[in-house]
Amino acid sequence: MMKTFSNAWQTGLSEGTAPSRDSLASATVIDVARRAGVSLATVSRVLNASAVVSPELRDKVSAAVQALEYRPNLMAQGLRKGHSNTVALLVGDIAQRHFAELTMHVQSSLEELGASLMLYNLGHSAARLKDFFARAPAMRLRGIVLAVSDGIAPSLAPLVTEARRSGVTLAAIGQDLTRFGIASIVHEERAACRRSVERLLTLGHTRIAYVGRIKGSAVGSERFRGYRTAMKAAGAFDDALVFDLAFRYAAGHDAIVRALDRGMALTAVQGGSDEIAAGAIAALRDRGLRVPEDVAIVGFGDIELGAYLRPALTTLSSHPTLAARHLRDLFDGKGTTRADLTVLPRSLVLRGSA
Repeated sequence: MMKTFSNAWQTGLSEGTAPSRDSLASATVIDVARRAGVSLATVSRVLNASAVVSPELRDKVSAAVQALEYRPNLMAQGLRKGHSNTVALLVGDIAQRHFAELTMHVQSSLEELGASLMLYNLGHSAARLKDFFARAPAMRLRGIVLAVSDGIAPSLAPLVTEARRSGVTLAAIGQDLTRFGIASIVHEERAACRRSVERLLTLGHTRIAYVGRIKGSAVGSERFRGYRTAMKAAGAFDDALVFDLAFRYAAGHDAIVRALDRGMALTAVQGGSDEIAAGAIAALRDRGLRVPEDVAIVGFGDIELGAYLRPALTTLSSHPTLAARHLRDLFDGKGTTRADLTVLPRSLVLRGSA
């Protein structure tokens, strides 16, 4: 059957019959070579921009490629070079809006390089992370990007080293992993949170709660340290005002409900994420309290939703576009090949909630 199809295809070309759309969709380098009347080696040289091909043959191959609407198999090309053209993005928790927005920007930047994105949700699982790195060399990935807030155990180091030896480019967004030899792009966390809390203090707030993930989160613990530094400097730090909870809408809501049920006096909340801050606003509104008149709220991360809350959410900025651009330069060879640390600033985005 295959022989009959091949003969029919060849006959169609010799008679000048245009190939069908179904045939175009499955065109291969063999089809290109037949139509151009050249060898497979010549087609390969043209597709790989080799200078040893004459202009006449190059024109023939180019015309065949255009006529057949041939599209190179990028994965196969990568594998011939020892790796695919796929970059894996490992996110800590895809349910968090921050990671969803970051993924969109990373994908766009990688597409500019002709690379494909593989998205893998770790779901805060250290076992998943370890398993992925154990399988990474066999996957022949072009690169791995870690976008996680969870702390990384030292036991991962040998697997990271093995992945690097296999030719995988490694990078991190959000957490400093230079100790593992991984180039890292991070936001300032501690200093930004300290400045935010200091502003609340200058506005007269002394009962400022902190709600966010702390233990087990490298990013969350940095943000908390900034809060604690500012509060201790003002003589206002109180452990009872600290709620170590997940970066979730429900966590912010539950923390405020718990505080109000206990009769705790608080006049401001520094959220460890915008989701937490949004949940806190909902809880306060449910209890008949006004934001910011009764309780001021500040978030962290500037997700798109924050600008459309009422009142709009005051927050600490994020720069996923800039982070993705640095990442693109790293994979494009324009960035350093060393495990350097790039720190992006955060600024206070003032809106109605504080």
